Amino acid sequence: MILVRQINRDWCNSGIPGVQTCSTWTGIEGDGGYFARFQAGALFPKHTHHGWEQIIVLEGAIRFNDVELRAGDVLQVQGSDEHEACAVEDTLLFVAHHGGIEIRE
Repeated sequence: MILVRQINRDWCNSGIPGVQTCSTWTGIEGDGGYFARFQAGALFPKHTHHGWEQIIVLEGAIRFNDVELRAGDVLQVQGSDEHEACAVEDTLLFVAHHGGIEIRE
């Protein structure tokens, strides 16, 4: 069992302007889960995954390529699905993934 209380979240800069992350768990072979906090207008560059990724929008709105997601929406991405993410407004996501990522830009 892994417990991460909200009060104890350790937010880190992701290296991408306007995007902070907070790991919730890390497994083997790039598996893991994390929260991602995007400021409005922040852009995560085009990338692919070495496995799957599941994204749950908790707050705000974000666009993955031409698809806009809002709070409560869930997106499943397969490894070969090249995409970028652009926050329409301040946004909080939860992301679970299998495998790492490869930045394309």
